[in-house]
Amino acid sequence: MSLSIRVYADGFSFFVCDPQTSSLVRGEHFRNAEGVPVAQQMMQELGKPDYFNRQIDQAYVLICSPSTRVPLEGFHRDEAEAIYAFTFAHEDMTRLRVAYTILPQLESVELYAIPRDIEETILQFYPTARFFASRAMLMERFLNYDKDVDSAYRRLYLSPEAGGFTLLAFDNGHLAFANTFAVSSTADALYFVLNVWQTLGLQAMKDHLVLCTADDELRKAVAEYLMHVDVLSDIDLFPRVPLTREKEVPADLKALLLNRL
Repeated sequence: MSLSIRVYADGFSFFVCDPQTSSLVRGEHFRNAEGVPVAQQMMQELGKPDYFNRQIDQAYVLICSPSTRVPLEGFHRDEAEAIYAFTFAHEDMTRLRVAYTILPQLESVELYAIPRDIEETILQFYPTARFFASRAMLMERFLNYDKDVDSAYRRLYLSPEAGGFTLLAFDNGHLAFANTFAVSSTADALYFVLNVWQTLGLQAMKDHLVLCTADDELRKAVAEYLMHVDVLSDIDLFPRVPLTREKEVPADLKALLLNRL
């Protein structure tokens, strides 16, 4: 069995999965306890038999932190921290270790940051734990999905996340656009979608906006401007896999497990 740890802004989650059946054995979410450091809270939970036992032979860690990407051909490991610090100048780099996920299919590298205290806590229990960037996992899956569907029109994907969403577009199997936007209202979301749509030269009467969310208000708003608005469910994105039907498992973690197990 494997333990997957998902670390996000206001908490973390543990998922124990059976790689033989791609099914969820146990899942639990933990909100940050007031006055208790996240690393300390995580250490308490990781020490419990449900999450640290002989049956669990591998740990995967999904980090939902701000991230950026650079072309694979121009990537140099020794420049990763400087690029990240320049991109996210407000971050306290003394508390973070900059890591990267190489995406050969996308010919890019995702740079993200792991809180050092959380990394040290996890490695105490699972020294061989493997770390991944949240957005990187979904980008790979969206690319594979895009290759498998109708090529007669282009698609712009909208993937929701805490406080906003990521917009993705591909062109002939290559990443054409990827950016994350913080939004506080449907009007903000509509503005960013239409702006990117126009920037990419997509056609309102032919091309498709693919929403990976059941947000009906957003769907109705964009449908006033775009002819084709599709809703993509996890079942469509991860077909014929038992784990897909586990509603409590986020899409980025499903992508990680299906890609890595």
